[in-house]
Parts: sequence; C-alpha cells; structure tokens
Amino acid sequence: MATKKQIFTAMWAIIVVIAIASIVCLIVLPKWKGIFLASGGGFLIVNIFISMFFIQNNYRDKK
Repeated sequence: MATKKQIFTAMWAIIVVIAIASIVCLIVLPKWKGIFLASGGGFLIVNIFISMFFIQNNYRDKK
C-alpha cells in the first residue's frame, strides 16, 4: 500500500498539471470558454485540497 508521502506527491503533481492547464485555457481560449474551463480547474483543485485534508487526518501508515 502507498504511503501518505507518495499519495501527497502524486496529488501535488495533479494540482500543478490542472493549474497549468487552467491558466493556458484562460489565455488561449475565447473569453467565456476560457473562464468556464479555468473555473472548472479551480473547482477540481479545491476538491483535491479538501481530500488532502481528510487524508492527512485519517490515513494511517502501516509500521
């Protein structure tokens, strides 16, 4: 089973990819499409942060 550190590293990598994609969509796409996709990416990032909070509080590594 994966350790908490491995899970957090993967989640941070996913957050970085989503943030970069959101910024690119905001810059490249027409006004409303870019805003819609960027806000969807922001919503995903907030959800990942919430899941990281619950993982931090409830995950137990086997020793």
